[in-house]
Amino acid sequence: MKWKMEDGVSYKTATEMETVIESHRQLKQSTTATLPRIVPTGLGYEWESSTPPPEIQLAQLAMVYPKGIPRQYKGFYRGVFKDHIADPKLAELLKGKRVAYVCPSPHLEGKGMGHIIDSYDLVVRVNQGYKLTEEEKKDYGSRTDILFNCCNIRKLLALKDDAEYLKKLGLKFFVCANLSMWDIDRTENFLNEISHTANMPWYNIDDGYLFNLYREVGTICNTGLVGILELLNYDVEELYVTGMTFFNMSQFGRVYTDSYHDGAVEFGTITSNPEREPTETELRMDIHNQPRQIEYFQRILDEHHGSKLFVDEYLMENFDVS
Repeated sequence: MKWKMEDGVSYKTATEMETVIESHRQLKQSTTATLPRIVPTGLGYEWESSTPPPEIQLAQLAMVYPKGIPRQYKGFYRGVFKDHIADPKLAELLKGKRVAYVCPSPHLEGKGMGHIIDSYDLVVRVNQGYKLTEEEKKDYGSRTDILFNCCNIRKLLALKDDAEYLKKLGLKFFVCANLSMWDIDRTENFLNEISHTANMPWYNIDDGYLFNLYREVGTICNTGLVGILELLNYDVEELYVTGMTFFNMSQFGRVYTDSYHDGAVEFGTITSNPEREPTETELRMDIHNQPRQIEYFQRILDEHHGSKLFVDEYLMENFDVS
């Protein structure tokens, strides 16, 4: 069996591949906590994450089922980078729509933007598995038509804990927007379960595309950025991004609304403190490098802002959108 990667990298045997993986493991163990901030990959780009570079992760995934992928997962192809694959049902839902993309940053508090958010054709939220309070709805809107979720174990526990909440939301679509192949059984069993409970379709973004995206950005992206890039691949009339700050432009502090923060505490994602300020360790900034994502989002703004991508006042002030 041969695993061939882009940029001329190929592994003719599992032994060759394991040698590369082992060298990366030794590099990681030689540091005090995580990998060096910038890791040369030898593949024409730099990688800023405590996780192995995409080529190595793809190689590891290719080894999971060396005799072939189980029939139920034929939509995924382990071991190669892939271009974006649009979901037909999601494409139909999004076509020609004005979309509000709402993240849980506290900077919207007191701004009374809720009615404006709710006026969009579709309202998309990110990782919002926790109920909005009535007061928050005045600033963040009350509707949720599409939910983008990273589908990690903590987020899935929160969603399963209150499946009736998902049903009451009247979701039109659920999108798993982060790597899932390490836990594909758990992820897709959950997606099928909530699809039955809430009577909605779902889409699990292919890992081959996500790794291609991460390689281009230079780090493992947070769900917020993945969601924006995913929606820009569809024929939306307008995408308005609000409530997103890249964790206060990588300065951290208070980064979530109180209800989101308290929900994350309840399900063990972060710990509680009086200031409601999660640590960089809890937010896994060793995995998700913010400067890389900020730099990439500026490139996206340069290309799309004012045509179909629009952003709120916070992002206008912190990015060059002239």
